[in-house]
Amino acid sequence: MRPALAAALSPYLLAHFAKSQLWHASTLLFGFFLTEACGLSAAAMSGVMAATLALNGVVDAALGMRWRGRMVGLAGAARLQLAATPATCLFFLSFCATPLVGAEARLSWALATLLAFRLAYPFIDVPQNAMVALAPLDEDGRCTLLARRNVASGLASIAVGGLAGPLLIHGHADLPWLTWAAILSSLVCATGWWLARSPITGIAAMPAQRDDDGVALRFATILAALAVMVAASSLFRTLEPYYAAYAAGGVGLLLWAGIGGLVSQPAWLACRRRVRTSGALGAAALVLVLAALILLGPLRATAAGVILAGFGFGAGASGLWLMLWAAIMRRAAAGGATGYVGVFTCVSKLAQAAAMLLLGRVLGASAYRDTLADPHSPPSLLIVAALATLAATCVALALACRQRAAPAAGLRVGRRNAVSGS
Repeated sequence: MRPALAAALSPYLLAHFAKSQLWHASTLLFGFFLTEACGLSAAAMSGVMAATLALNGVVDAALGMRWRGRMVGLAGAARLQLAATPATCLFFLSFCATPLVGAEARLSWALATLLAFRLAYPFIDVPQNAMVALAPLDEDGRCTLLARRNVASGLASIAVGGLAGPLLIHGHADLPWLTWAAILSSLVCATGWWLARSPITGIAAMPAQRDDDGVALRFATILAALAVMVAASSLFRTLEPYYAAYAAGGVGLLLWAGIGGLVSQPAWLACRRRVRTSGALGAAALVLVLAALILLGPLRATAAGVILAGFGFGAGASGLWLMLWAAIMRRAAAGGATGYVGVFTCVSKLAQAAAMLLLGRVLGASAYRDTLADPHSPPSLLIVAALATLAATCVALALACRQRAAPAAGLRVGRRNAVSGS
């Protein structure tokens, strides 16, 4: 990416880094926070998480469809996300203060503040995501921006896992936790303000690259793969802090998952250009299978095993995530960007809600604080099943890409022959 383009994108990437920390904290740590710091049962935790995620998804879709056709400029999108930032951060801070509330009122407080956070977050999320489709970039340029965005999100995951994760795991869910939440909220507000003052403008379209697979995946195919991928990833990520606390003795899995997603982005981008989306998805499936095998074997609780499993999940899942976002942004760039983005993130959050309900049943039926050390216990097998499901999703999506590409390739050959004959 050219230096001028990279400089123009810096406010967007920093704003995405800050916003992603809010989201990573709410998905990676809030379940553990509710059970271990706030004393809620696994069933109550899963109910709170699922209900609020479902509400978030519905608001995503409603906003996306309402703004469809209206939001056509980057500056307007930046102003919309900035307007919602202070309220979103206030609700985030209020939820993080749940341990300060009396035990009898904690469940209602947690539900109310988390509901408010989930209601406000889409007003940041939908406009900021739509900016990728609204930016004057070609398909390869959009995919490059998505990869850089994934790097920012990976850094956000590392920051949450490395800073906030240890606070919860080591029982500091009071002043240190709230201090972290306050600093993060200030960062989200500051970067949102900078993005609104310096929106992505004046970017010349990048030189055209080869048109990936030559076809667009069906919208229904993208959404189906997204639902399965997000449900499996949510199970893995929500179990990460439990695994770190009760099986692996530290936050290594959280950190290495973030590192894997971070450093693999240039490789997935290059892989997509060289062997197309289907080849990249096949490679991601292989990485995820290897991570699952490690968590079934004797290395699962060793330092090497934690590093390899975490890195494998982060790299493989982020590769699939990049291909799905590239597919949906291809459609969104043609018009109605917020509509596509809103439905995409709605399905994502509904899938996370379903995963939370399943997780609550598994944790509620198991003495997970003791059984996670056993590789064959239900919570441990659920982690492995999540990785296997992600690998299967990669394979299915790769086959769909090949199926869609074959007729298009034949059509292009026919056109070339017709031109040659004339």
